[in-house]
Amino acid sequence: MTLDELRHLQVEDIMRWPTKTKAIAALVLIVLLGIVAWIWFISPENDRYNTLHAQEESLKNAVREKQLLAANLPAYQAQIQEMNLRFERFLQQLPNRSQIPSLLDDVTLAGRSRGLEFELFQPLPETNKDFYAEIPVKIKVVGSYDEIGRFAAAVAAMPRIVTINDIDISRVANTGSPAARAAATQKLVMQCTATTYRYLAEQNQQTEGKKP
Repeated sequence: MTLDELRHLQVEDIMRWPTKTKAIAALVLIVLLGIVAWIWFISPENDRYNTLHAQEESLKNAVREKQLLAANLPAYQAQIQEMNLRFERFLQQLPNRSQIPSLLDDVTLAGRSRGLEFELFQPLPETNKDFYAEIPVKIKVVGSYDEIGRFAAAVAAMPRIVTINDIDISRVANTGSPAARAAATQKLVMQCTATTYRYLAEQNQQTEGKKP
């Protein structure tokens, strides 16, 4: 069928169209209907399906994560319990306000009993942190290397937590008689800050107990 013949076809005479022309017209109509159906019906539903499928996968992943958390819950609870026990043991090593003076005396005793001479023992102002307070003391001692080492080990072994920071060690100045200079060569001067810690909840509890 030529293009001229197609131009002369009348829709009213569709029943008299050639069979081949009817078949082509039917095919074109089906294609057009298919395009319209895709644009107006199938494509929106397909997009909706893809959206729901993505939501389904997201929910499945969320369920799997929660199942994993549920399976590991006993282990997490055991870890939390262990952390709480460690924290309680840590708090037990912190002195309360009434124990601070005796603890500082113990630090002094630990040095003197090991042969150290104290030239400075100066408590500094208390500094509050998140849940504890730092109580520092400036210390200056004179002694041998072994004496200073034994003092540091004794402080570290105390049942209450005391740390030694800002350590500066130097030799004693060689002055005086030859005998004094010879003795000075065996002596060291250590300047440091010994710090203990106090749990602030104790102070908060006491404050709350005084409220009317």
